[in-house]
Amino acid sequence: MDSSAALAELDFAAAAARLAGVVRRTPLEPFDAGEARVELRLKLECQQVTGAFKARGAWNQVSLLSAAERAAGVVTVSSGNHGKALAWAAARAGVRATIVMPADAYANKVQACRDEGAEVLLGRDRPQAEALCRERVEQGSTLVHPYDAERTIQGAGTVGLEIAEQWPEVELVLVPVGGGGLISGCALSLHRALGPSVTLLGVEPQGAATLGPALARGEVVPLRHVESSVQGLCPPSLGRLNLAVCREHVSGALALTDQAIFAAQRELVLRGGWTVEPAGAASAAAVLAGAIPAHLLEGRSARRPLRVVAVVSGGNPDPAQLEELRRGR
Repeated sequence: MDSSAALAELDFAAAAARLAGVVRRTPLEPFDAGEARVELRLKLECQQVTGAFKARGAWNQVSLLSAAERAAGVVTVSSGNHGKALAWAAARAGVRATIVMPADAYANKVQACRDEGAEVLLGRDRPQAEALCRERVEQGSTLVHPYDAERTIQGAGTVGLEIAEQWPEVELVLVPVGGGGLISGCALSLHRALGPSVTLLGVEPQGAATLGPALARGEVVPLRHVESSVQGLCPPSLGRLNLAVCREHVSGALALTDQAIFAAQRELVLRGGWTVEPAGAASAAAVLAGAIPAHLLEGRSARRPLRVVAVVSGGNPDPAQLEELRRGR
């Protein structure tokens, strides 16, 4: 079966059934957008098991492993949230997990993987981490890709399924983009549930943009230089499966400065009272920084606002960074 056929057959309701009672159905909370023409609600995946939406894809993957794959153990490369989620899912299922991380990953995220019983290998940089992961795969471990895999996309897509159930009147959904697993899953599930009238836009750091360049060129564009401090949104490239979905179902990408993303994190933490990491605040930043495309706001008013959901994808900030943010109040 080719990738397009496999994606077409993804059953998000089946994934939701597998996840029921294991991951949380996260709330959709109103938040003042600072713009009368926008009615904003936040999908709080920062309150998810393991602190991020990644638990959905990780559990969907682990729950579908064959007996041979379970016996072989699982491995992945991750800067944090996917690694923590896979370590958690593997521990819950009694499967051995190896998480390969770049040496500059947040120390709390490295420890979180170890706390779940996973073996953690540190590469000096991303290329070496990927090489270490390939070695484990060659030795027989089962690769659980953080974004470029059908079952990961299927699990992530349950976020979109919940949004469709919680607010079927939504018109625009903003999603943080790193490798593209979350936005591709949400785009597929939302368009199946609500139709193509729902607009999907990705939000990414200017210094680590993967979706915008890939959509413009029609192919995956590897990042040559990362010039962003928003960990979690700086993968080497967009996934190939993810791009295939985004070309059909996503209207574009908004590239924001790190400053705008960190400012949004501050608003969500101090005004909203939630624990949010910078990557998790990226989609809300598009609203709070006034980056919604002008044509989407044409004809809108306080009486007829644009109904917007921003997915807050993760709540595992570096403790020192979070404390500094709070002191800066």
